[in-house]
This record gives sequence, structure tokens and C-alpha cells, in this order.
Amino acid sequence: MNNNEFFNIKITESLEKAMDNAIDKGIERASSEIKPKKIKKRKIAIGITAACISFVVSFGVINPAFAAKLPIIGTVFKAIEKNIEFPGDYSQYATSLNEVVSDNGIKITLSDILCDGEELYVTYKVESKEPFRYEKEGDEPLDSDQLLENEASHKVSFSEKELVMDAIGGLDGKFIDEHTFIGMKKYYLKFLDKEIPDSFNFEVKITSIGTHVFYNNPKNQFFYGNWAFKVPVKVDKSISKNINVNYKTDNGFSLESIIITPFNVVINSTTPDYEYYDMKVIDDNNRELDFTNSGSLNDNKKITYFNALPKDCKSLRVIIYRDKLEEKETIKNLDGSSETTYEDVGNEIFLDKTISIE
Repeated sequence: MNNNEFFNIKITESLEKAMDNAIDKGIERASSEIKPKKIKKRKIAIGITAACISFVVSFGVINPAFAAKLPIIGTVFKAIEKNIEFPGDYSQYATSLNEVVSDNGIKITLSDILCDGEELYVTYKVESKEPFRYEKEGDEPLDSDQLLENEASHKVSFSEKELVMDAIGGLDGKFIDEHTFIGMKKYYLKFLDKEIPDSFNFEVKITSIGTHVFYNNPKNQFFYGNWAFKVPVKVDKSISKNINVNYKTDNGFSLESIIITPFNVVINSTTPDYEYYDMKVIDDNNRELDFTNSGSLNDNKKITYFNALPKDCKSLRVIIYRDKLEEKETIKNLDGSSETTYEDVGNEIFLDKTISIE
């Protein structure tokens, strides 16, 4: 049985009732043993456990191999981490929370959370009573990798600033059936320009969920509501490696540090003015890392993000440059105006430094 077949399995009405009965019995037993204030939290835990046991027993007897493929609750990262825009071993470091909010026929579960001191990664499971509409290609039913999601606010408890999100306009993940999407959202903490504490609260308010085929298409679909979460975050800075470089050039450029996490390479640099400069990073096997994002803190300090390093990498070459353009021709328009075209004739390099990362 492949993964698609697993996600398409239908739970029969009798099985669903059996699961409900198991949950109710577990809650009754727990209620007699614990204090009233703690019943709600225990209900959730016992209910989930009972449902899982019922599901495994019912299907494991029919197909023992199926039981080995059951996903552990709260591991959305495990299901998507290899096939998203920024792949990585997120599930190895993530914490499962499974906070649920329902509104307007949409149930959203904030599943996993992960913070390495540089970025914050959050996964969601989105379930809709109404089927989602999205592009299909041929006989492939689940080809979309993004669910649009709008957030009215996204903050952390140690700053009044809104978090800077990744450029993607929604959740990066996959549809597992026409009613369910699982995906990840990424936030950049360093643009807050504050020391990241060892723990904090993350608050987010989602105001719409939808699918988008293309502009003004009848298949476009949006659900509006209020899905608000406030969850604790523990920061694991031990998985990040900070390499102080402090290399300066005579022309005013500097490479201050390189931070390497299991998911990113972060370059901290400065430039002598506010002009735009490009950066590229090449490893010791001449592989260029994929650029993901960049921005400025204050003055001329820049932060540039690249995808995770290959595991066999021992050094990095960082190049700050700008395209060198030469005027090619000037064209006069009928209205009397003129346009000048330019030709790219190479790069003007301002900093070129190789750093050992061992």
C-alpha cells in the first residue's frame, strides 16, 4: 500500500462509533481519578490514544503491514519535510503541540513547532467540510503544494514587532485528500533585531484559508474566519553553529559571521552604502547553494539566507558582487522619448572569501 492509498482509506460508520465509544469509556475512567480542573486536558490525551488504539486494532487485523505505516499524531513535518521548498530533517527536532481551532467549517490544527534561534517553523493540518478546489493535472489528484493562508497578526512574546514571514503566500505542503491539507510556515526571527530568548510564546491569528488557481477563476475558493493560537516555544540553539569570520575589505565590505543550522545557512554582512548587491555561496564541491531570502536590519547590516548545506561540505566560498552592465543602444520612441538597453558583461566582485566550517 502506498502513501496515497493510506490517506484515501475511508473510515466506516461502525468503526467511527467504536472509536467514539472507546474515547467515552476512557474519559469516564479518567474523570473519577483526576481533579476537575485537569479533566479537559486529560480528555484530549485519552481521546487521542483511544482513537489510535481502536484504529490500529481494527485495521491491523486485516492488514498487519498497514499498522507499521500509521503516522504518529503531530508529525506533519515527517510527512512533508522532503518535498517542500526548503527541505530538511525538521521532524528530528520538532515539538508536537496539536492545538485545534474550528470556525466556519474549517478545522485547523497547529501541529508541530520548531525554533533553532534563527527561524521559527510551524506546521498546520487544515481540514474542510467542503471539498477544496485546486488544479488537477491528468489523473494525478493531489498535485498542488500550496494552500493560501492569510494572517492578521503573527507575533512572539518578546517583541512588539510583527514577524517577517517567508515569501511564499501560504502553507508549503500538500493535499492528502480533497478535504485535508498539511503544510509549513516559516518566520525569520532575526529581523526583530532582538536577542532570542530560550523560550517564548508564539501568537498567530489566521483570518482566511483558500485555494487559488489563477486570477478571477471560478475555481478560486476562500474561507473566512478566526483561527487564533497562542503556543509555547522552546528554542534549541544547540543545533545551530555560529562561525565568527570578521573579514573586512578595503572597499568597506565585511563578512561578519556565518550561522549554519540543519535547515539554513545564514550570512551576516555589511555593505558601505544602501545600493543593492548580490551574494552567492559555493561549497567546496563547487555547488552553489540556493538563495532563499535577504533583508536589512539597520544601517548597512544585511542578513542573507540560503538552503541547507550538503552533508559532505567542509568549506564555503562567499561572494558579494553586482552585475556589470554596459550600455548597448538607445532607441527613440515615436512620442519623442528614448529607452536605453544594457548588456550584462559579467560581475563586479566586492568580496570573495572562503571559510572553513569544520
